[in-house]
Amino acid sequence: MEEKAVANTSSILFLAKLNRFDLLKNKFSEILIPKQVVEEIFEKDNPENLIIKKELEDFLKEKNVTNLKDFGLDKGERASLSLCLEKKIPIFISDDKKARKFARSLGIETIGIAGILLWNLENKKITKGELKNLLDDLVEMRYYISSSIYSILEKESKEN
Repeated sequence: MEEKAVANTSSILFLAKLNRFDLLKNKFSEILIPKQVVEEIFEKDNPENLIIKKELEDFLKEKNVTNLKDFGLDKGERASLSLCLEKKIPIFISDDKKARKFARSLGIETIGIAGILLWNLENKKITKGELKNLLDDLVEMRYYISSSIYSILEKESKEN
């Protein structure tokens, strides 16, 4: 597995809240996080950020991105997509619908938390029970998930 990806803010935040960066590490050999994404994560004073910061410290790979292109997206999304283009990294980790659509228009593959959970289940990195628990935890954390994607994950999580 030599697959690299660039991560955006929302996916990183929810995986940190779940304390499950292993789900990303199972799939990707390297995950780059632009400086602008790190700044977005820590820009608000929030005690929860201390927990997230601890989770991120060993995970961060990219510290600085320059020459950002204006994609009409927020600074973290622009930085992430710029990094994908600059480093020729074909995968963008994001749960933002607009950013994902724009990434695909640039020929960049996208994956969100739902896709990461399914990949981990299909590759026997997590059990159906773990998938169900993670899905429940995400919903409790107010993670937005469409009803169709929720139905797919719920169906996959049912024990045979």
